Order: sequence, then C-alpha cells, then structure tokens
Amino acid sequence: MTETIIDGETFNIIVEGQPDAPAILLAHSLGTNLHLFDHQVAALKPHFRLVRYDLRGHGGSQITPAPYSLAKLGRDALAVLDALKIDKVDLIGASAGGLVSLWLLRHAPERIGRAVLANTAARIGTAENWNERIRIVTENGVGTLAPALIENWFTRSYREQHPAEVSHFEETAAATSVEGYAGASAALRDADLREDLREITHPVLVIVGRHDPVTPPGVGALVASSIPNAKLVTLEAAHLSAVEAAEAFNDAVLEFLLGAAEEKSTAEEKPAPAAPKKPRVPRQPKPKAAEPVASVPEKPPIVSAPKPLAKKSPTKKSPARKAAVKKRVAKKAVPKKKAVAKKATAKKTVRKLAAKKRVARKAAVKKSSVRKAAIKKRPVKKVARKATPKKSARKVVAKRKVAAKRTVKKPVRKTVAKKSPRKVTRRRAGRR
Repeated sequence: MTETIIDGETFNIIVEGQPDAPAILLAHSLGTNLHLFDHQVAALKPHFRLVRYDLRGHGGSQITPAPYSLAKLGRDALAVLDALKIDKVDLIGASAGGLVSLWLLRHAPERIGRAVLANTAARIGTAENWNERIRIVTENGVGTLAPALIENWFTRSYREQHPAEVSHFEETAAATSVEGYAGASAALRDADLREDLREITHPVLVIVGRHDPVTPPGVGALVASSIPNAKLVTLEAAHLSAVEAAEAFNDAVLEFLLGAAEEKSTAEEKPAPAAPKKPRVPRQPKPKAAEPVASVPEKPPIVSAPKPLAKKSPTKKSPARKAAVKKRVAKKAVPKKKAVAKKATAKKTVRKLAAKKRVARKAAVKKSSVRKAAIKKRPVKKVARKATPKKSARKVVAKRKVAAKRTVKKPVRKTVAKKSPRKVTRRRAGRR
C-alpha cells in the first residue's frame, strides 16, 4: 500500500505485476475499498499490471467535503494514471466504479483500451432514494445502513457459507466516512450516462448478477444492448459478483482481456502476410496483358469456325420447307386430271374423224373402248375423292374438283346420245 499525493490530495494506491505488462485500473464500489478485488489479483497478476486505488473519501484516500460529482471521481482516476505515468489502461469497474469507467470511456477514450463493467448501470437508483440515504448517513452514520447493504451485496446462501468474509465487508462499510459516503452518493444521484452509451466504441464486457437487487440483470442487459458490440455475462451472484462468484468472474475477465491481447499479437503479425496483398495489385494489369493477345488478328479462322456452327440452327428449318413442297405435289394432282380431260377430248375428235370415214366397225370398237375408258375413269375419280380428305385439301379446292368432274361426265353422255342417230342417218344415206 502506497500513499500518493495528487494535486495536494492523498490517494491510496496499490500497484502489482510486471511494469512492462498491460495495465488494468480497478475501481471499487460505494462503501468498499480496493480490497474488493482481492480475489482477482492471483488470476490477473501473471498477465497484467494491476493498479488498485481507493476512491475519494473511501479507505486510505483523503476525505474531502461533500458533495462529489462523477466528473470529479473520473478526473481522480486520470490523475492516478498520470502519477504512475501510464498512458493507456484497461478498466474493471464495479457498481460506482462502473459509472466512473463509463465516464472515462466517454471523456478520455484515448486513455482506455477495453472495459469490464460489473454490476453497474448508466443510472443507478432515483434521486429520492439517494437523498434519503444521504439523510440517514449524515444523521446516524454509515453503520446504520451496513446490515441492509450486506443483504444487497450477497445472497443469503453465500452469507451463511462465508460469514467471516461477509462480516469483513460489513465492517468496511461501517468504517466509511460520512463525508465520503454522502459525497459519492451525491455523485451517483446526479449521474446519468444513458444518452452516452451509444457513443462508446470500445470493446466492453458487461457482467451482471442474477440475484442483484441494486442493478438487476435487466438493467445490465440494457447497458450491454446500448453499447455497440458489447458482450454480456450473467453470474450466479448478487451485487458483488467479483466476490461471490470470483472464479467465474475471473474466467470471464481473462477470456475477454486475454482475447484482446491475442488479437493484438495477431494484428502485429499481419504485416508479414501483407505480402500476398501485392499479387492482388498485379491482377489488375493482367487484363492489360490480355490486350496484346487480342491484338493478334491472324487467328480469324478460330473465331469464324464457331460462327457457322451457330448457323446450323437455320438448317433445321429446311425440313419445314420440304413439307411445303409436298403440299405443292398435292396441288399438281389437279392439272393431271385436266390433262386426262384433254386426252378424252382428243379421242373424241378421233371418233368424229372415224365417223366421217365411215369406218363403222372401227368406230364401234372405239366406242366400246371409249366406254371402257370411261368406266375405267370413274374409279380413278372415286380414288381422287378419297385422296382429297387424306391430303387435307381445302374445301374450296374440293368443290372445284367436284365441279370439274361433273363437267366431264355430262359431255360424254351427250356425245354418245347424239352420235348414234347421226351415224344411222349416214349409214342409211350410203345405202341409198
């Protein structure tokens, strides 16, 4: 224990650990002293340089007239760091010490690394409650509040299992000066950092006690949710979780703070792997190197070769054109029938010439052949009628075909009927 005079005021400070190790500043709660963190020394000392001090008006620090303010308590912490020539520290603050830590995070962010906020809030209690407490203390002393404080600080089971330790904290609370307790109570009464939480950008660990009646778990969870990227840990304890759940408290703190140290060490090693970032820069000129390759126009056949392959698709359309040709064949069937009709007319002229030459027998033979031809033509016409529905011809074409067939049939019948009387008259005339 050492007494340090800062700006004419004496502060009780204990420094432990290696001088070159990362420093941690530990701020205790209202009505206790720096021995609140005795259970953390053995776990943290091998890794950090621990700086514990008594708040103004508490323990071995100087007692000054009340009231105090949170800003004044925060400047006391900075004065301790300046006296020890410590530029930057991590913080562990419990209850009132947690509010001091929040003030440092907002008003001296360059001096703070990481912060552990245990059993605290951005605003603790109400002004009425604090004023009543200040009145009781100033009239009757802190000892009158000690039994009630112990019930808030520890669970019933812990009080029964650790009576000696609990009685020690009760004696510490009763020994706190009225000026110091009332002055710090006024600072907590006026403190309200709820609007400042979202402005904190430091890594923060919030520790809450599941059975804490002073700063319930929901209050601590609100602090954690308001600080960006803050972590929350809940312990089976009341208000003084650093004592009642010391082992779990230490594990959470070490994981949080040593994890930061590992991140720093890896960050220092990252300049070496910065070399692979260089190949990322030449990747941009690589497409530039591809430009001269594109400048070689001597390989157009490689480009032209895939193009005809892409044009193979229109060849697939050619069979559709062939289908159209088949339809034209169906149309050609019509002129064939017309040709047959013309042949029939030619045969009719032959018959007339034969009649003029008076070759009766040949004419008769030809008539019979003509009749046979007519008989043969009829089934051909019937086949044509059957073929038309198979070829799915239009109804208009079918009507024309039927009309053509009718016109062919009528002249054949008429010529046969007319020829017979003419030929008879001619024969009679010859006989005469």
